Amino acid sequence: MAEVSDVAKLQTVVVQNRDGRIVTMDSMTYVGADNFSSDVIVAGSFIGAMPIRCWVRRVDPKGVIGHAAGTGRNMAGISGLRALEALDIPAAAAETFSCRISDGDDLYEKGRVGPLNGCARDVGIVEGMSVRDAARLMLARRRRYPDIGQQNAVLQAGGDGNIVAMGSVSFITPANEGDVICAGSHFGSASAAYSSRFVLRGVICNDAGGCKDDSGIAGLAVLDGKGIPGAAVAAASAEIGDGASTYHDGIVSALNEAARSLGIIAGMTAREAAGRMLARAL
Repeated sequence: MAEVSDVAKLQTVVVQNRDGRIVTMDSMTYVGADNFSSDVIVAGSFIGAMPIRCWVRRVDPKGVIGHAAGTGRNMAGISGLRALEALDIPAAAAETFSCRISDGDDLYEKGRVGPLNGCARDVGIVEGMSVRDAARLMLARRRRYPDIGQQNAVLQAGGDGNIVAMGSVSFITPANEGDVICAGSHFGSASAAYSSRFVLRGVICNDAGGCKDDSGIAGLAVLDGKGIPGAAVAAASAEIGDGASTYHDGIVSALNEAARSLGIIAGMTAREAAGRMLARAL
C-alpha cells in the first residue's frame, strides 16, 4: 500500500495577550493538541455541526468564527452556531462572499460577520462587523464558571468561634473570622496568602512532606507575622486535600511561634492543637 503523506495542519497566532490567543487556520479539522480553551478559533471551514462536534468541541475555545458557505440546505453550513450556543460559546459565520473559504487568514482580514449565535450577541458582536473585531470581542470575554462545592464542616463549636474543616484554605470567608481552620491544603506561601487575610484563631494544614527548602511549611512564618497560630501535620499522618483528615488523623510536625505560645508541640494531635487554638482569646 502506498504511503500517504500527512496534511500540513498549519495555524497562525495573530493575537496573543493575557486573555488568550486568536488563531487562524484553513480548516476546523486542524484544531487539536496545539489549541487551548483560551483560544478564539478563526477557521476557513463552514461552521456546521459536524466539524464542531468532531474537532472544536474538544478544545472548548473562547469563541469560534467560520465561513457561512452559502448556508446551504437546511442551513447546514451554519448549523454549528446552535451547537456552540448550547455550550455557551460565542460563534459567528463570515458572510459567504466577504472572504475566501478554506483561507483562515483571508477570513480574519477581510471577512464580515453574517449569522451569529446569542452568545456572540451577548459580547457585543453584530452582523456586518469585521471578523477581526468580532474575534477580539470573543477573546476579551470572561467565562462564567460554576461555584465550587466547598463542603465546609463545623467539627467543634465554641463560644466565639468554631473548628471548621475544609478542603482548601481558599474556601475561607469573612464568616469564618474567629474560627480555627483545619484545611487539606499544604502550608506553602499560597495557603498563607489566603488565610492571612482573616482574623482567625488558628490554621492547621498539611506539611506536604516538607518539600524543597521547607516550602511545604513556608506559610507558618507568614501567619506568625499576623499573630495567627499555625501548625502543619505530617503528610504521612493525614490525607492532603481533606480537612477532616487533618483534624481527625493529623499529627503536628511543624508550627510557628504563635502556636508554640499556646503549648502546642510537634507530635501533638491536630485535634488537641485545634482545641488549644479555639480556647485562645482574640
